[in-house]
Formats: sequence, C-alpha cells, structure tokens
Amino acid sequence: MITNDLIDKCVRQDIRAQLEMHECCFRMLMPVCYKFVRNEEMARELYNQGFLKILDALQYFDQNKDFTQWAKKIMMNKLIDDYRSKKSLQKLIDDNLQPDFASNTIRLKDENTYLNQAEEERVNYLLEKLPETTRRVFRLFALEGYSHQEISDLMKMSTGTSKWHVSNARNLLKRFVTKKLNVVSHE
Repeated sequence: MITNDLIDKCVRQDIRAQLEMHECCFRMLMPVCYKFVRNEEMARELYNQGFLKILDALQYFDQNKDFTQWAKKIMMNKLIDDYRSKKSLQKLIDDNLQPDFASNTIRLKDENTYLNQAEEERVNYLLEKLPETTRRVFRLFALEGYSHQEISDLMKMSTGTSKWHVSNARNLLKRFVTKKLNVVSHE
C-alpha cells in the first residue's frame, strides 16, 4: 500500500522504498499499459518509463490528493506522449481505424484487413485535427475500449463530458471527411 511515509522515502531516493512503490504501482498501472498497447513486452517497457516519470514527479505530489488517480494520469500522459513520438506504437493503435468515405465516418476495421500507408496517413491527419482533449477521450473510448466512467475517473471529468467529447469527435470527423470529399470531387 502506498502511504505518505513511503512517498516521502521515495522522494529522499530510498531504494527500498522505490522498489516497494514499484511493486505497488505495477499492480495498478500495468493493466492500464497493457490495455493501451495490447502487447505485454511493450506494456512493460512503457510501464517502466512511466514509473520513472512518476518517481521524478513525486516531489510535486500533493499528499492530500488521491495517489492512484495522480499516478494513472501521469501514466496515461506518458502512454499518449509515447504514442505521438513512436510511429510503431501509433500504427498499433491507428490500425484499428478505417475511413469509410461512403458514409463519411471513421469506423473500426476488421481484424483481418490492413490499412495501406496512404489510408493510415489520412486517418492520422483527421485525428490530429481534433482538439487535444477530444482526441484523447475519443482514442480511449473508441480505440482502447475504456468506458465513459473509466475515462471520467482517469481524466477528472464527468461522464457527460466524456460522452460529449466522443460525440464531438464523431461530428468533427464526419465534417472533416465530408469537407475532404467535397475538395476531391471538385478537383
């Protein structure tokens, strides 16, 4: 269990305390990492990188707040940052989306088909046009399968706000695709 005493020892760089915290955090954060990438080896690597960020930021942690939510938020930010910086991780996540230009939507694709690079770039381009919070909520909901309750806990927002962000993302993506189709048809 993570106590204020354990946190203080970790801030003072007590190796035993850091090892104990690592074990406690592993049980609660490794499932988050695995759920994000669906690959145990990559999830472990990301967990270790995220845990180092938690240790680095521990000196700024307000001990009156919930450590679990704070640590999960740091871990999710690490996962999202890593997603942006690594093309291979981006491919793992974005391979689950396919633009359906006939219906002006973006839908999950079948497991046995693959996007070619041009389609993948189009999807990434559309997703990057979304506002940051809307994009994060949409990815967590549509790609990672988080419930609105899990998203609201993770991102400290109401479930209604989470639902709004998903709806807003869908509407914006439909508009982006429609606009793209109109440009293509006028060429």
